[in-house]
Parts: sequence; C-alpha cells; structure tokens
Amino acid sequence: MIFFLTYEAYLSKFLIITSFVLLIFITFAVIYISYISWKDKKRLKK
Repeated sequence: MIFFLTYEAYLSKFLIITSFVLLIFITFAVIYISYISWKDKKRLKK
C-alpha cells in the first residue's frame, strides 16, 4: 500500500513536469512559426 502511494506521487510529479515541458515546447514552437511567417510576409512585400 505504501509503495502504491509513493508510486502515485511520483507519477503525479512526472505528469506535472511533463506537461510543463510540453507547454514550454509548444509555446516556443508557436513563437518560432509566427516569426517565420512574419519574415515571409515581410519578404513578399518587397
């Protein structure tokens, strides 16, 4: 029973950390795609 509770706590921490890492990764991906799109629009205007 104690092993199960510690396993559940580790799983919970792992899921929280993983979700934060994914959130940061997605944020950077969106910023990068927006930057590329902005540069492309700027290039097409010339």
